[in-house]
Amino acid sequence: MELAQALQDAFYILEEERVRPTLNYRYVATEWPVSMKWEEYTLGQQGYTPAMAAITGLDRMRGKRPREVEEDPGAFKFESVNFTLLLTIMNQLAAENRPAFIVGMLKPLLKVAPVKHSGPQLIFPQWNHQTSSLSLLAEFCIRTGHSQALLDEAQQLKMPSAGVAIMLMEIEEIIALNYNLFSRGEIDNLPKALAPLREVADLQTWSSRSQGGRTIATNPQYRQGYDSEGAEIVKAIDGITQECNQARYFYLKGVLQQNTNLEIENDRVQVEGFLSKLGFSNTMIEALNAADSDYKSNATPFELKNCLGHLRSFLEHLHREAVKSIAQAAGDTVKDRWGEAILYLRQQKYFTQQHESFVTSVFTLLSDESVHPLTTEREYARLLRNVVIEYGVMFLTALDKRGVRIQ
Repeated sequence: MELAQALQDAFYILEEERVRPTLNYRYVATEWPVSMKWEEYTLGQQGYTPAMAAITGLDRMRGKRPREVEEDPGAFKFESVNFTLLLTIMNQLAAENRPAFIVGMLKPLLKVAPVKHSGPQLIFPQWNHQTSSLSLLAEFCIRTGHSQALLDEAQQLKMPSAGVAIMLMEIEEIIALNYNLFSRGEIDNLPKALAPLREVADLQTWSSRSQGGRTIATNPQYRQGYDSEGAEIVKAIDGITQECNQARYFYLKGVLQQNTNLEIENDRVQVEGFLSKLGFSNTMIEALNAADSDYKSNATPFELKNCLGHLRSFLEHLHREAVKSIAQAAGDTVKDRWGEAILYLRQQKYFTQQHESFVTSVFTLLSDESVHPLTTEREYARLLRNVVIEYGVMFLTALDKRGVRIQ
C-alpha cells in the first residue's frame, strides 16, 4: 500500500473514532479488583463476578487524580475495533514508511477539534462532553512502539487544546492499567518529555499576578479563551508524574522481591504486540494469558503443570500458524503438524540446524514436564516460561522482518 492511500484510509477511521469512540479496557483477572475489595463479599453474594464489579471499580478509579496504578498490568485488557483497523493498515506498509505514517497522522490530528456530545455520556475519555480521536492515536503510538514520536510532536504545540487534554487523559489510563507498556527508562523520562507542553498550558491559565494589591507580573503570552484547556492539561501532566512515581515503585518492588524479571515482562508485552501485528489468532494471546494465570507467586504444583501445558501449546501453534501462511504464499503444501512445520522452516531458511535443535529441545522439555509428571517444580516453570517468551520475541521479529503475515 502507498503511504498516501494509507493515510487517507487512516483518517476515515480516526474521524469515526472522533465521533463514536471504540476504546475499552476489559477486566480479565480472576481475582476481585483491589479497588473493590470492600464490596467483594456483598456483591459476590448477589452474583456479581470480578469482571462485572470491575466496571464500577474502573469508573471509581477514573474519578481520581492522580490515578492509582494497578500493580498487576495484566488485569485489564485493552480493546478497540478502530485500533485493529489502523494496525491492519500499517502492516500493509513497507517498514521504512511506517514512521512517516505515524507522523502523518499526528501532525494534523493534534490540531483537530473534538466532537461535542449532548446529554449524559458514559464514554471515556471525554472532557467537557467532548471526545477526540487523539485518545486512540495515543494508544496506537504507545502500543506500536512510537511513543517518542507522540511526545516529539506534543512538544511542538504552541497552545493548549481540548483534544490534547483528552489525549493526556488516555495516557493517564494507559499508565494506570498497563504501565508496563512503558519501559523503566520511559517511565523515568515521561514527566520530563511532557514538561514543555505543561509550560505552554500553564501560560494560558493566568494573564497577570498580584501581591498586596499591585501587579507583580504580567504574561504577554496569555491569550483569552484557553484557560480551562490549559488548566486541565496541567492537572493531567501532574497526575501522570505521580503515576510514574508509583509505576517506578512497582518496577523497583519487582526487582527487590525478585518476583518479576522486568525485561521478561516487557518482552512478553512485545510478544503480544507482534502476535496482533502479524495476524496470529486470538487463541495465541489467550494461551499466554492462561499460562500467566497459572504462574503466580502462590501457584500450586498442579497450576504450574497447567502453565507449562499452555506454554507448550503456544510454542507449537506459533510455528504451525506461521508455516500455514508461509507455505500458502509460496504455493507449497505442508502437513499441519509440529515436526513438519519445524522441518519446513529450516528448509525455507527461517531456521538454522542449531535453531531447529534448540526449539525442538525446548518443546520436548515442555512436553516431558507438562504431560508425564504429575506435578512440576516452580524452577522449571520459571525457566521454561522465560525461555518461551524470549524465543517468541526472536522468532516473531524474524517473521516481521521477512514480511510474513498470517492469513
